Amino acid sequence: MTEMRLLPARTLSEAGIPCMIYGEDALAFAHLVPTMQFGLHLVVADSNKDLAAAVLVRTFHLKPYTGGQEHYHESIFADANLPLVYPSSVHLEATPATPFDDPRMIVVHPESFFNLSVNDYSRSKYLPPFPDNIRFPTLTAFLDSLYDTIVDPSSGHRSETGNEKYITWVDYLFAYTIREPFVLPSGDLEPRVAELESSLRPENQPSFDQAVRNKFSCEEAFHLRREVFRRMGWAP
Repeated sequence: MTEMRLLPARTLSEAGIPCMIYGEDALAFAHLVPTMQFGLHLVVADSNKDLAAAVLVRTFHLKPYTGGQEHYHESIFADANLPLVYPSSVHLEATPATPFDDPRMIVVHPESFFNLSVNDYSRSKYLPPFPDNIRFPTLTAFLDSLYDTIVDPSSGHRSETGNEKYITWVDYLFAYTIREPFVLPSGDLEPRVAELESSLRPENQPSFDQAVRNKFSCEEAFHLRREVFRRMGWAP
């Protein structure tokens, strides 16, 4: 099941295009979250996005997405005329000629959208039997990427539909990977949780700290993040 579902990633690997598995598949396979898989999210270098999509279309008889699936638009309604949650990504749908039943949708994301670097192996890992250029984000990299995208997205557009999904992914990581307890009776973080927080980028540590205390606020996290940048000498 895993081999067949991730066959598109293996195909990119064999074509010399490094990629990273993201979304529910990263949660399930790399972080032991018992979640269902929906569309397959593949992250590639920005310069490889169109090439990766072309390889997948040619190999698996996929077609460009024409709209109408609720999870990919800025609404609960399946309206193809509404903006996409991932406006800079390539959305590919399976066809009757596609040689697998799952996934039915593949989204090829440029790495800049989620503030990732596919070639930074210090922030990703591979899972045998897959080759080492098929990567999964480490827990630290996954959280950094999600908080970047939730709080201060590189696109400049904070997606309501996207954020609902991303916050759910964070909640899954908290529930199944990090696991309670998070906070000591004294109010300090559990040592292992404090260590994880310190591994995050400084600008994302306030978001994480809010979340483990059930006090996450996107707007407050945004202002705290910008304050960290100012202290670092960079004021966006």
